[in-house]
Amino acid sequence: MHTELNRRFPKIRLDVVRGGLRNAGLSLICVTIKTYCLPLLLIIFAFAFAYPASAAPHLFVTTRYSNTTAVIDTSTNKVVNEIPVGTFPVRIAMTPDRLKAFVSNGRSSNMSVLDTVARTNIATIPVGEGPGEEAVTPDGGRLFVVHQRGQHGLGCPVDVIDTATYAILNIIYLPGNWLKDILFTPDGRSAYIANQARGEVDVIDTATYQVTNIPAGGGSRRLCISPAADRVYCANYSGNSVSAIDTATKQQIATIPVGQRPRAIAITPDGTEVYTADTGSATVSVIDTTTLSVIATIPTGGARPWELVISRDGTKAFVENLYSDNVSVIDTATHTVIAIIPTGHRPFISQISPDQTRLYVSDCKSTTVTVIDIPSLTVYATVANVGSQPFDMAFGP
Repeated sequence: MHTELNRRFPKIRLDVVRGGLRNAGLSLICVTIKTYCLPLLLIIFAFAFAYPASAAPHLFVTTRYSNTTAVIDTSTNKVVNEIPVGTFPVRIAMTPDRLKAFVSNGRSSNMSVLDTVARTNIATIPVGEGPGEEAVTPDGGRLFVVHQRGQHGLGCPVDVIDTATYAILNIIYLPGNWLKDILFTPDGRSAYIANQARGEVDVIDTATYQVTNIPAGGGSRRLCISPAADRVYCANYSGNSVSAIDTATKQQIATIPVGQRPRAIAITPDGTEVYTADTGSATVSVIDTTTLSVIATIPTGGARPWELVISRDGTKAFVENLYSDNVSVIDTATHTVIAIIPTGHRPFISQISPDQTRLYVSDCKSTTVTVIDIPSLTVYATVANVGSQPFDMAFGP
């Protein structure tokens, strides 16, 4: 058969230089194809033109009082779809390939499954009362959903859902009645959950579903993990502190005092500094991860710093000031605020675009999403008609 193909389709030589197949998502340098047949080449070029890598991603936004997930075309900053979901949709999580999104519906006790290419709701998964934070395992196979309400004295449930069949594989009950953040270690072996009611961090072994309870500060609320995955840091909202946890021993190794009511936490890409948004003191605390001590306290210039994100290059931290309707931009080299940018009413959550050029901010008490141009630190656009109370966001295809 190979001889027949060679007879029918003469062998050709193709030299491909850098950029020649860039639109196919390939990075080939001076590759010489000497023995491939014409049909294979036609397939390669068909793929290149069918899937341009330059296509702008879509931003999926949960809207709590419209009971929809809005889809924003980031090339035009217009809403192009409104997907009906359950009641009071709060959180959204993507599979690693971004082909499915899962929306937790806080008041209808279910999860909506979205096809992010067709931009439709394809399934509803019944779960317990009050689903909230959620995360997909790094391999994309399972979804963990934490709840914000305990059930009948059993504790607070964590649902484990198969992302292909939508079957509930397990329900793990954790002590207390209010779970908050969840993250996985990069290898997917452990899920860390902030247990706000108990003031602890609970660790689930994702193979055995065994639980380890790690005492932390009061009101354990938000988590981040170091790039090396050797530490997890937990912002303790009522304890005015950050707990540093060793992921190898699953023990707290330090409690670091920060500002009042730390609600959000993030780590720089190089792992050298941890930032907390201190809601009660209108500050950002900067922790040196070597000394495990605060090296800077930065007034944000706004009221109620609520969430924060750090740019991929680690040069800027963006802090949403909930009560002053703006975003503070911090230079991470100098630990100073270099800009304060207006937003819509009650900026709540932000996402940086995959190309790192735009910051998208959900204006929770309005119907808009504010788009900030990162190079110029100015408002680039305001996306209107997103829905009532835009909340969580995630980038899809």
